[in-house]
Amino acid sequence: MADLTAENFAQRVIDFNLLQHYQVEQIWSELGTREVSLGEFQNILLRKELLTNYQVERIVKGLRTGYFYGDYKALYMIGTGTFARVFRTVHKDTGKVVAAKVLRRRFSEDPKRALQFMTEGELGKGLRHPNICPIYEVHSETSMYQQGTSYFLIIEFIEGQNLRDLLRIRGKFSPKEATQLMIDITSGLAYAAERGLTHRDLKTSNVLISARGRAKLVDFGLAAFAEQVSEDGQASNPRTVDYAGLEIATNAPRDDSRSDIFFAGSIFYHMLSGVLPLNETRDRSERLSAGRYLNVKPIAQIAPDLPRSVASVVNKAMETNPDRRYQTPGQMLMDLKMAAKRLEMGDESAAGEIRGKIEAQNEARIAKQFEGYNKTIMIVESNMDMQNVLRDRLKKYGYRVLVISNPQRALDRYAEDASPADIIVFSAIDMGEPALEAFNRFATDADTKDKPAVLIIKERQKAIREAAELGENRAIMTMPVKVRDLRRLVHELLKDPLSEEDEDAEAEAETA
Repeated sequence: MADLTAENFAQRVIDFNLLQHYQVEQIWSELGTREVSLGEFQNILLRKELLTNYQVERIVKGLRTGYFYGDYKALYMIGTGTFARVFRTVHKDTGKVVAAKVLRRRFSEDPKRALQFMTEGELGKGLRHPNICPIYEVHSETSMYQQGTSYFLIIEFIEGQNLRDLLRIRGKFSPKEATQLMIDITSGLAYAAERGLTHRDLKTSNVLISARGRAKLVDFGLAAFAEQVSEDGQASNPRTVDYAGLEIATNAPRDDSRSDIFFAGSIFYHMLSGVLPLNETRDRSERLSAGRYLNVKPIAQIAPDLPRSVASVVNKAMETNPDRRYQTPGQMLMDLKMAAKRLEMGDESAAGEIRGKIEAQNEARIAKQFEGYNKTIMIVESNMDMQNVLRDRLKKYGYRVLVISNPQRALDRYAEDASPADIIVFSAIDMGEPALEAFNRFATDADTKDKPAVLIIKERQKAIREAAELGENRAIMTMPVKVRDLRRLVHELLKDPLSEEDEDAEAEAETA
């Protein structure tokens, strides 16, 4: 604006609540005169970091909005997407730095879109995990200076950059770096999956890498909003088209939770090889083409020197048959942690020789540590020696073990907490009838009848065997019980059977 003077500009700064009157007066005092150019006045405010370029540009245009989102002052824009813009902001009183994700005007004017944005924001607000960027606040506000309502989320501001930009700079990561970042990513996915949430917009630009090198997922809870926008033709979100294309190409159900795993695998592929597994295109029909997903080159062809341990994770995550893919992020996370251990010990390349006997033993030892990841077993056993044996040996395989000596107390725990454990094991070896009674009550009670349970008996306890309420998810084991067999039965009842890997000598000898 040609006729805007420094004094006019200063008054706008005060009117827009960007600075207090005394702060502006201090600037005039330092200058010693008000006869300065607009540029000189702006420069001193910028140099003292009292204003930002973003704010200056809006002030010059005479715009009265866009400076504050709730109690947070917008400093500058840090990102823009299909449905929202993201600003770095600072709390006007505490100075806390956060980010504000602001719904674009064309969507905020649609009540249905605005409500969905707020609803999805509230959903994401419930997620608190080190590898998920938290949503702190969900807001809507009106202003006398603008039409309609502004909708925005207050989220963590992460010092760093997104994975897409980092890959453009670095090209690719070492196997150790890439594996650690994937552990972060899948940890966040696994946490959300346990709460019934999938991401459905998984891509490198939605992975932020902090200054400390840790990965955090953003836009959790907002994918459904983006997908709805795309379906109604008001915008085009390429990633939601990718998810649809994958599910059509692989005959997977719509909104398949395993689709996140495929795209997590594609991120891993990209980090390890520096090559995008899916050809880049903005053409919708090409993104929906089945060949785009079914004809991905195996990573061993692109990067033949990759360690087998990481290449195998990529291959399984990107299986085109969703039933052969990892079924949960937790399963993928377990293999990633095993791969990280192998990398520490030294792993061969995909083109290397077959593992030797010593390395195979090392693998079995590592696998043993993660077999029970994210699984809790409740043991109902009155014999202290047996309690210790089962607890110690199951914990070696990564299981969380709860031990209760009173069968009634075990039933009470399930009454108090619907899922204190994934499976319960009643031992009738010493308790006899009380253990049987509790097992049968567990099998017939409406709240627990669908939960898996095991009853351990002595060979001579035939009456107990005959009276036990068995079923698809309930089984009996007869002493002597090998912990290896108990583990296999646990996984069968949990519909997560163990692979037929060779057991090491210690596992073969384990007998309770």
